[in-house]
Amino acid sequence: MDDKDKARLELSAEVFKAIGHPMRLAMLERLQAEPWCVCELAADLGLNKSIASKHLSQLYDVGLLEVEKKGTQVIYTLAAPCVVEMARCGHQAVVQQRLKRLQGERVTVE
Repeated sequence: MDDKDKARLELSAEVFKAIGHPMRLAMLERLQAEPWCVCELAADLGLNKSIASKHLSQLYDVGLLEVEKKGTQVIYTLAAPCVVEMARCGHQAVVQQRLKRLQGERVTVE
């Protein structure tokens, strides 16, 4: 693998790491529908504003969000809507099968 491939794959891994948290996935889903300010998103998700800001910063740092300042508000917009579709695909194709398998294992064990 050359340096260019290695750098590309490392950046891709950072994106997956950033979306690898349930709260950040919830944020991405909400941002797919419309832009949100930190305060409204935090309230909607039941988070402290500073915690919401940290999650949003992680998503912004890997390029998944765009930021616009309106007065004192910071408005976040989803820059890569395809990431939400990818997560849904994973949920539908993989997570649902895994849940079925785990439920089956529980039934067998009991």
